[in-house]
Amino acid sequence: MPVQPLDDLEARVLRMAAELEGFPRHLSQHVGGFVMSDGRLDEIVPVRPATMEARTIIEWDKDDLEAMGLLKVDVLALGMLTCIRKCLDLVNEARPEPAAPALAFHSIPSEDPATYDMACRADTVGVFQIESRAQMSMLPRLKPRRFYDLVVQVAIVRPGPIQGDMVHPYLRRRAGLEAATYPDPRIERVLGRTLGVPLFQEQAMTLAVVAAGFTPGEADQLRRSIAAWKRRGNQLAQYGERLEAGMVANGYTRQFAQQVFTQIQGFSGYGFPESHAASFALLAYASAWLKRHHPAAFTTALLNSQPMGFYAPAQLVRDAHEHGVEVRPIDANFSAWHCTLEPRGMRGFDEPPALRLGLRMVRGLSQADGERIAAVRGPVQAAGGASRPMEGAGCGPWRSIEALWRASGASVSAMRALARSDAFGSMGLDRAQALWQAQRLREADMPLFEQAAPEPESVEPRAELPAVNPVERTLHDYRQTGLSLRGHPVRFLRERLTRAGARPCAAVQAAHECPDGSRVRVAGVVLLRQKPGTAKGTVFITLEDESGPVNLIVRPKVWRRFRVQVRGAHALLAHGRVQRRDGVTQLVATRLRAIDHLMDAGGQKAREFR
Repeated sequence: MPVQPLDDLEARVLRMAAELEGFPRHLSQHVGGFVMSDGRLDEIVPVRPATMEARTIIEWDKDDLEAMGLLKVDVLALGMLTCIRKCLDLVNEARPEPAAPALAFHSIPSEDPATYDMACRADTVGVFQIESRAQMSMLPRLKPRRFYDLVVQVAIVRPGPIQGDMVHPYLRRRAGLEAATYPDPRIERVLGRTLGVPLFQEQAMTLAVVAAGFTPGEADQLRRSIAAWKRRGNQLAQYGERLEAGMVANGYTRQFAQQVFTQIQGFSGYGFPESHAASFALLAYASAWLKRHHPAAFTTALLNSQPMGFYAPAQLVRDAHEHGVEVRPIDANFSAWHCTLEPRGMRGFDEPPALRLGLRMVRGLSQADGERIAAVRGPVQAAGGASRPMEGAGCGPWRSIEALWRASGASVSAMRALARSDAFGSMGLDRAQALWQAQRLREADMPLFEQAAPEPESVEPRAELPAVNPVERTLHDYRQTGLSLRGHPVRFLRERLTRAGARPCAAVQAAHECPDGSRVRVAGVVLLRQKPGTAKGTVFITLEDESGPVNLIVRPKVWRRFRVQVRGAHALLAHGRVQRRDGVTQLVATRLRAIDHLMDAGGQKAREFR
């Protein structure tokens, strides 16, 4: 077909898009960052309110500030710091012996073999930094056994090292398949710890000084040019010529000089300073240790720190189950606003605690209403004085929805949200019965009875309502709380999927069932989609069924073919070939089909990462 000429509107759109190219995509401030000046800052640069209350933003970037000699300080605010603090508090509150020393961040045992064993298995759901799909694929290959291995692990799964062709040489040398060689001892001193591969910005700067004769100031300009390559165009090329000439003059081969510069260019795709990687590795180790030795407290802290990380609450709870954690449902008689730990038996916290889901998980329930309900209820005392709820109908302090509503002063909408979440099980009410009773409440009735709430022992009469099938109950759980303790929604389709030839996802992980190269079908809920800029158009999808997750590799040709049908799908049926490499199992997809019509994913959306 002949190419149609652009009309006037299309030409104008393209022209305007070209003019906008390179402009900032949005204005924002670094969380906790600030700028210092001698005088009033608003006399030097315009200051404007940010979207967040009590925050402001200036109309210059970091290069402008540097040119003006102003000091900018960034405070890196990480959700995992909050999670670790909450986890340590939970661990200390649940100590069997209150007099025992409290666990603190600095007292977490270092170099714990069990923690590294867990990391080598890529059992890192919820762990800081090393929980992503790319990191999980790297862990069984790199096999971290000490802290510095984690520093490398954090830094190597980055666009910079990948684009600079640093990953495979490092892995081959670490596995003993290739010797790490150095032109001379000076280079070995710089690159010895990373087996001859420059993984960190500091190494790139030191190489420029040691091998190419750069001054420290020139090396710092090289670092700045690396960081600003997108804004300053091809300025980095002039340093390449200088670096290559300097290294050749100092006796290094041109091939080695070009290889070093290619690797340095990789940092322009976001390389890590070693100090930054070490800080992240410290948090990765601490969170991994807590997950390994205190899984209930760690999962509780993760749920109380949402939103954060790669995984939704449903996957975090599933992972906790697999690590032996008993997870108890949301219940208006026992749940606090946040998720909590509860003693598992009559001996209190002498045995591993259970995780009680909190009222914060209920969609449509405000924190103010949730805290009112928890406050009026008070602690539930078990035998021996331990604060432990007794399970079963009629065991809580409140026996009817109306009694709890009047005593707490919570809104009618709050009680209905709890009813939709099936949070009145301890009152002997299933979701349908609870909704029936909650619909009878009227806000206008409340003022007449503020001082005369019914006794907790009064019980509402039960209505005869039709039974709800298990599938609907599970899907209602997902819609209202984002997860279900009754089971995975795919399990209700297992018979139908088996007839269609789909295997459980766990079968793909078992080499004796699905050997390398075998062709299989799997189906599941889409947990996440990733399309990294370094993957040359490849899309990575993670599916989950009742047996566990499976990772799909979707090549560009396959993605283009099925993109329209599956881009927004909540559930997929995938055909593909099993690929096993270095302890990592994936399914290379050949065909994809959306199966949302077979299964309502409960409103759970896939997490999209680009």
